Amino acid sequence: MHRIVRKDLIIGSTLYHNALCLAGDATGPHRADLRIEGGRIAAITPTGAEPKPDDIIVDASRFLAVPGFVNAHFHSPDTLSRGNSPDRPLELWSLSSSASRQSRSMREIEVATLLAGVELARGGVTAVLDHVRISPDLSADALDAVARGWLATGLRVVIAPVVADRPVAETLPFETGDWHGCDVPDVHSGLSANVQIASVADFHSRWHGREGRISVGIGPSGPQRCSDELLVAAAEFSSRTGCIFHSHVLETHLQRAAALKLYGGGMISHLRALECLSPRTNLVHAIWLEPDDPEIIADAGAAVVHNPVSNARLGSGKCDLNRLLAAGVRVGLGTDSPCCNDGCSMAETVKWAALVHRDWQDDGSGWLTPTAALNLGTQVSADAIGLSETGRLRPGNLADINFFSLDAPAYVPLRDPIRQFVLGDTSAAPELVLVGGRAVAAKGRAMLLNEQEIWSEACDLATRRDRTEEAPAALGGPIARMRRRVSAEEARQCH
Repeated sequence: MHRIVRKDLIIGSTLYHNALCLAGDATGPHRADLRIEGGRIAAITPTGAEPKPDDIIVDASRFLAVPGFVNAHFHSPDTLSRGNSPDRPLELWSLSSSASRQSRSMREIEVATLLAGVELARGGVTAVLDHVRISPDLSADALDAVARGWLATGLRVVIAPVVADRPVAETLPFETGDWHGCDVPDVHSGLSANVQIASVADFHSRWHGREGRISVGIGPSGPQRCSDELLVAAAEFSSRTGCIFHSHVLETHLQRAAALKLYGGGMISHLRALECLSPRTNLVHAIWLEPDDPEIIADAGAAVVHNPVSNARLGSGKCDLNRLLAAGVRVGLGTDSPCCNDGCSMAETVKWAALVHRDWQDDGSGWLTPTAALNLGTQVSADAIGLSETGRLRPGNLADINFFSLDAPAYVPLRDPIRQFVLGDTSAAPELVLVGGRAVAAKGRAMLLNEQEIWSEACDLATRRDRTEEAPAALGGPIARMRRRVSAEEARQCH
C-alpha cells in the first residue's frame, strides 16, 4: 500500500503527484508526476501513471513545480552591509559600501554567507554565483569561511573570488584637475597577479567539487581594475581548469570612458585581444557597450549577466537586453549585492527583466515573454555559470525545484499559470525548495539553518562594525568632479 504523506514533508526518494509543471519549454504548463531519486529527477510522467510499490507519494496537486532560480551574480559579504549605502551612482555608492567590507573577522565572513543562504533559500534560489570580495587582500582562511558557510546552507554555489591589482587612481578616467586639493590614493590589493592567481588556484584545489555543490571560479573585479597581466593569467586559469571567468564589465558610462583612456578603444574588443572571451566568460552588467560588442560577445560564446534591479537602484543605465538576445548572446540574471539592490529576490528580478525592456514604440511582438524571462533566471543563468545540470525540469537533471502553492491570490482565477507566476505576486515564498532533492526551505523558512540565531548574530556583528567604520570621504570630491566633467564631454560629443 502506498503511503501518502503531507505535502509539506520531504523524505528520501519521492514521487510528487499531479504537480502543475512550469518547465519553461515548448511543452507549456502541464500536469505531471515528478519522481526524484538519488538527488535527480528520475522521471516526469503523465499524472496518474502507476507508482512504484516503495514510492513515497507527495500530493502536489496544489503546487506549481518550477525550476529552482539561479542567481548568476551575487556578493555574499554585502549581506552585513544592507541598509547602510546611500542613493548615489555606483562610484559614489561604493565609497560607503566598501568601508563595511574592510578587515572582517572570519566569523563575520561566515555569518554573512549564512545570512545570504537564509534569504536566497527562502526565495527559491537553488544555485548562486558568489562574486566574493575579500578586503583588503585574498586570504585562504577567509575563502574557507565563505565555502564553509555555503556548504551549511545546502545551496549549490559557484564561488568566484575577486581579483584586482590596479591603483584606484587608474581605475576611473580621472584627470589632474579632478584631484584638486586632494591626495591621490594608492589603494589596491597589494598582491601581485601571480600571488592572487595562486591563492585562487589553492582554493580551487581544496574546494572545487565538494559534496557536488561547491564550484570555484575566478572573478576579476572589472577589466579597468586589473592589469592586462592579471586578466591574461585569470583567463589562462579559467582555460586550464574549465572554471568560470566572472567580471563586472561596463556597468557605468565612467567605466566606458576609463576603457577608452586605458586601451584607446572599447573594453570588449580589448578583452577579445587578450583572449579573455570564451564560453566560460561572464560579462556582468554590460550596459555601456560599443555598437559591435554584442556580435563580438556572441561570436565568443560568452554570456552576459543582467542585473536590472541594481542597475536601476544605482542609476547605471539600462542594459540593451533585446539587442543582446537578437545577436544570440546568452543572458542570465542576477540580483547583485544586497546593498545595491536592497534584496536578493530572483522572482522580482525575473519580473523586472520581463517588463523593463518593453519599448512603447513596439506593437508588443518583440517583447520578452514571461516564459523567456523565466528561462533567463533559471536555465540560461545555470548554463552561464557552468551548472548545466540544473535550472530545468528534465529527467536526468539535478532535482533543484521550487514548489509554489496554487492557493494564493495571484492564481485565482487560474488562466495562464506562467504569466501569473512571473508577473504576479513576486513576494510569495515557495512552499518547498529542493536542492538535489533535499529540502532547504519549506513554508517560507530555511530548513538547514537556525534563522533566529543567524539573524541575532548578524545584527550584533553589524552593530559593532557600524560604530567604527568610516567611508573614505576624501574620494567623494574627485569622483563627483570627474562625473561632471565626463558627462559634459559626452554631452558635447552627442551634439
